[in-house]
Amino acid sequence: MWIPILLISSLPVSGALWAKKEVRGVVGRAITIDCHYAAEYRSYTKYWCDWKWNPCTLLVATYGQHGQSGRVSITDNPARGIFTVTVEDLHSGDTGWYGCGITTSAGLRMFAVDLQVSDEPVSVPVLRYLSPANASRLGGSVSVSCESVRGSLPIHYTWYGKNEYGYSTIVSGNQLDLSCEILTGQHRQYYCRASNNHGTKSSEILNVNIFNGTGTCSYVTEMNNTVSGALWAESEVSEIVGRPISIDCHYAAVYRSHTKYWCRETSCQCTHVVETNGTHGQSGRVSMTDNPAQGIFTVTVEDIHSGDTGWYRCGITTPGQPTVKVHLQVSGEPVSVPVLEFFSSANVSCLGGSVTVSCDSVSGSPPISYSWYEKTPSVDSKISDNSVLDLHCQSFKHQHHQYYCTASNKLGSKSSEMVNVSISSSDVPCSFLVKINGAGHEYSCENPITSSYSASYISWKVGRWLLFLLLVIWSISTAVFTRGSKKRDESEPRHSAHELQ
Repeated sequence: MWIPILLISSLPVSGALWAKKEVRGVVGRAITIDCHYAAEYRSYTKYWCDWKWNPCTLLVATYGQHGQSGRVSITDNPARGIFTVTVEDLHSGDTGWYGCGITTSAGLRMFAVDLQVSDEPVSVPVLRYLSPANASRLGGSVSVSCESVRGSLPIHYTWYGKNEYGYSTIVSGNQLDLSCEILTGQHRQYYCRASNNHGTKSSEILNVNIFNGTGTCSYVTEMNNTVSGALWAESEVSEIVGRPISIDCHYAAVYRSHTKYWCRETSCQCTHVVETNGTHGQSGRVSMTDNPAQGIFTVTVEDIHSGDTGWYRCGITTPGQPTVKVHLQVSGEPVSVPVLEFFSSANVSCLGGSVTVSCDSVSGSPPISYSWYEKTPSVDSKISDNSVLDLHCQSFKHQHHQYYCTASNKLGSKSSEMVNVSISSSDVPCSFLVKINGAGHEYSCENPITSSYSASYISWKVGRWLLFLLLVIWSISTAVFTRGSKKRDESEPRHSAHELQ
């Protein structure tokens, strides 16, 4: 099914529909795109179409609140005013333009989205325990998984074990199963390797110490100071200056009631930053929340500083003090090109009201400063130092106006696309057209596909002309009546005074 291109517009008209203009995905992985819409479109059908060529080809639409077609699915959330498109198993051929769309009673609305799909090398694989914390001490099996959380799929995993000649292949796959039956000697070492078409990365070393007693076997596995699944977390986390970050520390069920803590490593010790008091803890910008049911305690650091970069540990207060090391990397980031969004209802510009346009740089180190400028032939003049532009009849002195927004931080500045305003009527109330640069589709107040006058405004216009017409009819009727009276007076016979006697 295709959608006639003449009936749609890629311009976000007064907040009716918007999304991120550019999204990026990785070959083999999934991506989700959120399409936001105004409240008046909650009950309408939403769709996602392929806009690489005209016309836009329908890929999937909502039937109720859900829809699915092959690798593409769509879910509508009317309460939040968002419908989400998910594309599984991305291909490089998926790169191109697409449209978030809504089928309304007045026609079709659409917002263009540029999807870029690229290949990516694997990241350093993360090792995680899949077994209870005490399984190895009871002679049971311990399973360890290996996963590269980034990189184009497919990713191939191989486990290697150390012997007297070096390392040799143990198993192909992302899971290593250890048990007394396969463990020999007193000490063994293993590691995992992840690879795709763009590179190979190796994990940390998994150490195994075996204890053989009379008729019994037990062993201890250790990686990065984490013993047999007692505790684990991502070994590398990163965030941008000024933003918050949350780190999840996972632990075994036997530690549900124990105190958890977060400490920072120095030259000779790990200094406690915050710990749980019950299920919560707070110290300055750092807080902790423990969720015993899920076996996770979460460390949140607000307003990240560059000085926060360094090594930390998730820890549990218990004999043996299990901890896991986490490296936090904090970096600065220049602002991204600001995204413009309408905050007004779809037809307010046709009613002489105010249209509000917001400016937001979705990435970049805070604080981010915003300014709005009006572009003129002579010089671009600053009109405000905030992220919101309010447009209304009283602010227009010419028939055409152009505005743009700048976002800046310590690492750079970027400008938005242009907001074009055309005054279509100077009547009271005035009407004006607002569109953001992009495809050149027209948005007209008189066009029923994109907007309509309100009933009150139509009544006012029609009433004014009816009143004028009634005044004309009354004037003509009065003139005709007056002229007829004069003629009757002239036709009546006049009698002299003598005749009357």
